[in-house]
Amino acid sequence: MKKTIFAIFSAILAFCAAGQEKATLAVSKITATPAITSAAKSAGTTATLGRLMDSLESNLTSAFQATRKFDVLSRSDLDAVLKEQDFSASGNVNQGASGAPKTGMMKGAKYVVAVQVDDFQDYTERDVFSGIQKVVENRKIRFGAVAKIIDSETGSVVETANFVVDNGGISDKDSTTGVSGGRPLDALVSVLARDMCSQIANRVADVVFPAKVVAKTGTTVTFNRGDGTGVSVGDEYNVLALGEEMVDPDTGDKLGFEEIVVGKLKVVEVAPKFSKGKLSEDNGVEKGQILRVVKKAAKKPAPASNDEI
Repeated sequence: MKKTIFAIFSAILAFCAAGQEKATLAVSKITATPAITSAAKSAGTTATLGRLMDSLESNLTSAFQATRKFDVLSRSDLDAVLKEQDFSASGNVNQGASGAPKTGMMKGAKYVVAVQVDDFQDYTERDVFSGIQKVVENRKIRFGAVAKIIDSETGSVVETANFVVDNGGISDKDSTTGVSGGRPLDALVSVLARDMCSQIANRVADVVFPAKVVAKTGTTVTFNRGDGTGVSVGDEYNVLALGEEMVDPDTGDKLGFEEIVVGKLKVVEVAPKFSKGKLSEDNGVEKGQILRVVKKAAKKPAPASNDEI
């Protein structure tokens, strides 16, 4: 049954992406480990966990679209399509003059991304200032997730990455603002979920489509990463030339290509669709070479808004 559903999933994705040049990517339903679900129930934080899962579900597809690298279809979109047609009956099979692609010609989504929340903490810290008879409470939220990039054509896991976000940069210790009514915590959960989704999408994009040099003028290099793709002014990158393809001698698995550092740069400008960096080292930097981040610029703590503290 699971194999049938996966085949249908892949077929619909391919049908929707026909004629497109971008790689097709499917986002599967986000889940939480049974242990996390059980712990949240015991701690009385099920509502926050549920809100987090909903926010991840709604933001992850948008985060992938923001990379401009994939044609994306989410699991919820797939479910809507399946409700509109009995795929097993119609088959999307060429019946002659219908023009529909044959089942055997349908090529599944190139990549499937599966995300599972495996860490979740929601608690309150109390700071007691006995000298001035003041007690300050601070809500702390932290959660982590594991994201797997699966090549649906081979069924192999291309990459597995762990992500953790928290509200450490948002503090209410110095706030004297009172909030009543509504659920101010919802805004904070959404901020953290969007941060997580952005990290996941950018990581997948970097694995599947590493940043590449698209132009070079003097010591200025332009590469194909823009606003919303995780690039910030001050980030430092290595510029790499690709060598020969590497193969594991024991398994025969392809390990990718040898990467040779030919330059170093620091990002000085981030535009909507590209970024520019200044080279500090240049040993043969050319158009088409790839970039790997080696150091992220330090983030300035964001001030808390009234509905995020």
